[in-house]
Amino acid sequence: MSAANLARAVAAAGALATAALGGGVPAAGAAGLSAAQLAAGADHDCIVGGGAAPRVDWSALRNPILSYPRAGAKDEALVWTDGRWHLLFSYLTDDRSAPGGVRWQIATATSSDLAHWSAPVAWPAQAGSLGVASPDVVRSPSGGFVVTYQSNPSASGQDKLYYRTSADLVHFSAPHPLARALAPTPADRQIDGALAYTGHGVMLGFKASTGGSAQHFEVAWSKSGSLAGPWTLLGRPDITVYDNTVENYEFVGVGGHWDLVATSNLLDQPWIFALSGDPSTPHRWLAWTGGRELAVPAQAWDSGQGVSGVDFEQANSAFLCDARSADGYYYLLYAGSSELSAFGGWGHAAIGIARSTDLVHWQLPGSAG
Repeated sequence: MSAANLARAVAAAGALATAALGGGVPAAGAAGLSAAQLAAGADHDCIVGGGAAPRVDWSALRNPILSYPRAGAKDEALVWTDGRWHLLFSYLTDDRSAPGGVRWQIATATSSDLAHWSAPVAWPAQAGSLGVASPDVVRSPSGGFVVTYQSNPSASGQDKLYYRTSADLVHFSAPHPLARALAPTPADRQIDGALAYTGHGVMLGFKASTGGSAQHFEVAWSKSGSLAGPWTLLGRPDITVYDNTVENYEFVGVGGHWDLVATSNLLDQPWIFALSGDPSTPHRWLAWTGGRELAVPAQAWDSGQGVSGVDFEQANSAFLCDARSADGYYYLLYAGSSELSAFGGWGHAAIGIARSTDLVHWQLPGSAG
C-alpha cells in the first residue's frame, strides 16, 4: 500500500470510529462548533457552512410546499448546506404487507428555493425493522450531521430510537441504536428522539412508555458527549399542555438561549418553551417556562370538519428554522391534512410553511403582509 493510500485508509478508519461514537463526519464547508456556540444552541442551526446564501422564493411559494399524490409527508426537518435546502421527513405509502397497511420510510428531497423540489429519495430498508420515521437533524461538536429517528411506529414492540451520521445529508452511515438501555424490553417504547449538544455532554429528549405507563416526555444525558452513552435518565420535564404531554421535539437555539419546539399530544398544535436556568446543569433541562402556542393560520389543505388531531391535522409536527441571518425571518415547517382516514388513519399529509419576524405573528405564502 502506498503512503497516500495508507493515509486515506487511516483517515477513513478514524471517520468511521468517530461516527460510531456519535461524533459524525464534519459537514462539507462547515467547521466544528466551539463551546460558546454549543452553549447557545448552534448545533441546531438550519443554515450550515459557507457557499451561496440561502434562498427562499417566498413570492413563488404556495402551501403545501411539498406534497405527493400517492404518499404522505410529515415529521420534517430542514437544513441549508452545500447550496441547497435539504428536507428529511416521514414518507408514508400504502402497502398491504406492512403493519396497518402502511409503509413508513424516511425520505429526503432538496431544493434551491423551497419552491422547486427534487424527487424524494427514500432510505433503504433497515434490517430488523419494518419501517422508520420522525427524523430530526443536529450537528455534533465536530460539525458533522446526526439524524435521530425511530423504528416503525405501527409495529408493536419495535418502537426504538436510532441515529445515523452524515457529512452532506445525502450519504448516511449505517444505523446505530440510541439509548437502548433506557428502553431495554420489547414493550418499552421510544419515539421522537431529539438531541442537544450543549458543550457539557449531550441531551436526549424523547417520548416514552415503559412498563405499561402512559406516554410521557423524558430527558436523558450523556455526560461523555458520546451517543454510545452511558445515558442517565434525568426525568420528565415540567411541561403540560391541555393536561397532557407533548411530542415531536426540537431543541433549538433562539437569540442565544435554548428553546423547545414541540407538538401538543392533544389537538396536535405547535408550542414553544424556553429553558429555565443554566443549560450546563443537566437537571435544568427538566425546567421550562413561557410555554405558548405558535398560532399558525389554518388553510383549506390543513383544516376540516371536527377537531384537529382527531378529524384532520393542522400545523402538526412543526420544525423551526431560524434564517434571520439570511433574510430576517423565522420559518416554521409543519404537516397538515384535511382528513385522517388515508394511510391507515394517519391522513394524506403534506408539508406547509409559515414565516415570522417575532415568533408571534405568522404569515402564509400568498397572503398579504
